[in-house]
Formats: sequence, C-alpha cells, structure tokens
Amino acid sequence: MTLTYPIVLVQEDNQWWAYIPDLPGVYGAGATEEAAKKDIVSALELYIEDLREDGKPIPASHIKKLETDNIQVSA
Repeated sequence: MTLTYPIVLVQEDNQWWAYIPDLPGVYGAGATEEAAKKDIVSALELYIEDLREDGKPIPASHIKKLETDNIQVSA
C-alpha cells in the first residue's frame, strides 16, 4: 500500500523542519531541505510501524490541496 502525505517545509536560521499536517507529532529536521525530507520519511515509517504493532489503522491524508501564504499583523 502506498500512501501520500503533503509535508510543510520551514527554514529557520540554518535548520530545516518538515511536518505532516495530517499527523501531529510526526516531524523531521535537518541542515538542508533534503535532510529534513529524509528525516521525516524515517519518522513516518516509525510512526506507521508503531500503529501496526498496536493494531491501529494507518490514517490517510485528508488534505486535498496545500498552499502557503504570508499574513501581516500589527504588533
């Protein structure tokens, strides 16, 4: 079975973060965008392995489209 999940990539200083909006707590990090992507794949594989061991279903993504934008607020 192949599942597809959209990920969000964020660069903060010299660190990249990746997370899956559908799966809170599953995230990856790395010095590069590619390293963060590789790390989140590993995290997702471990998450799925834990679900299987616990006999829980593997959730599919409910996100149909993922976009980014910027907002401004007075502070």
